[in-house]
Amino acid sequence: MRTRYGRVKGEQTGAVRSFKGIPYAAPPVGADRFRAPRAPQPWTGVRNATVPGHPCVQDNPDFPAWLDPEPESEDCLHLNVWTPASCTGDAKARPVMLWIHGGAFGYGSAGAPTYDGARLAEVADVVVVSVNHRLNVFGYLWLGDAVPELAEHANPGQRDLVAALHWVRENIGAFGGDPGNVTAFGESGGGAKINALLAAPSARGLVHKAIVQSGSQLAVLTREQANEVTDATFAALGGGKFTESRLRKLSSEELKQAARTVESKLSMLAFQPVVDGCFIPDQTWTGHAPAGSRGIPMMIGTTSHETAVFLPGMTDQIDTDTELRQRFDTFGLAPTLSDDEFARLLAGYRRAMPSDTRLELLVAMTTDLWMWHSALIQAELKQSTPGPVYFYEFAWRTPCFGSSWAVHAGELPFVLGNLTYPTAWDGSDSDAARSADDPTGQRFVLADRMMHAWGAFARSGDPSTADLAWPAYNTRTRPTLVFDRGSASVVSDRNASRRHLIEGLPTVW
Repeated sequence: MRTRYGRVKGEQTGAVRSFKGIPYAAPPVGADRFRAPRAPQPWTGVRNATVPGHPCVQDNPDFPAWLDPEPESEDCLHLNVWTPASCTGDAKARPVMLWIHGGAFGYGSAGAPTYDGARLAEVADVVVVSVNHRLNVFGYLWLGDAVPELAEHANPGQRDLVAALHWVRENIGAFGGDPGNVTAFGESGGGAKINALLAAPSARGLVHKAIVQSGSQLAVLTREQANEVTDATFAALGGGKFTESRLRKLSSEELKQAARTVESKLSMLAFQPVVDGCFIPDQTWTGHAPAGSRGIPMMIGTTSHETAVFLPGMTDQIDTDTELRQRFDTFGLAPTLSDDEFARLLAGYRRAMPSDTRLELLVAMTTDLWMWHSALIQAELKQSTPGPVYFYEFAWRTPCFGSSWAVHAGELPFVLGNLTYPTAWDGSDSDAARSADDPTGQRFVLADRMMHAWGAFARSGDPSTADLAWPAYNTRTRPTLVFDRGSASVVSDRNASRRHLIEGLPTVW
């Protein structure tokens, strides 16, 4: 296969051809550390494209399903392509789906086993691209005030994604993809990165549709907030005055350790995009949808129990309201509430969920306030711009934590069709447990339905299929497509009583 920069050789498995580890930009090392990405150097001969590129240097606390076996490196600007085997031999250009991995803005990799794009490419008849980019301190440290010569290079991790989109526009036709029909889709931090891309003028015209899965972040850092993170990072690196030259001399390990220190002190979300006035000129989804979302059809959704994977003791009962409040406060991604506010909120959830345990109430409250609230607001903001928006909830309960929860990232194996994968979530969600939990194989039916819906949306901007009528979201009836065991059905104003309880409360995402 010939790209603009040289020829690549992939491999074919069944009905899909894959090309992995293709450089879409020059290695961001040496003089290019913390700078905007440059075009890759052309190569001669044929480049082997059978192994994914390196993930960015990071601390990844996840379970094996989300871990990339390749060694980490600052030389991480590579992407992978999966295309139906017939795709390059016919005249029909397929929709392109660009996968952006999660892990907040600090960790993760396109090379994780669960993110393999072959099954989605085959079932949905699309070209799937996944991308690695700079993360944490390497991609999201604001240096524009402390090191002024780097101000024009702000948000390098997001600029990497724009560079990948440019690569897609220039090269994907050779792989059978349509450069004029690109859907960016991502989960958690991946969805948040898409939200920030839609606020970046340099990304306009490169993304034609967007899918935000459990990632409806409504605001990124201001310069003032980002400078606090910068100060903490410099302190972790020994303090004193930092210049670009000094930053270049630091080892990857020194920077990684500094990121670890800052995240433990401030937040796992300490490093993230910044409103720099140039690459991101204005706040992203605060009060209005960004101009870059105009004309872009969107899908937005969450899982039913987002926070179950983050709260400790998910198989332990909660004996008192005092303990419930303590666990609510230590979650970290719920808003700070006064005693009176919390008491009113808890009383309201008890009325809405009268038969639920305190643990179930805790999961519902934190899920709604962290992720669902932001997703609803984003869907409503999108209503003010051209381009429809579709809303979903993923309700399949995995075997983890006693098969009680539809957890954060639970939809990923279904959307990407990878239902055989290493241990995830609580360390006991195994292939054997999943098979025992679903002896009739309903998960394969649901995965097929979801892949066809995601593919239909990428093709036309409407996720409806022959056996799935999915109406666009509106604030009158609030239709939500609920994906659950053995079913996929539209529910109007799902959990309306809970929605009324959280309206007006601050968002944290």
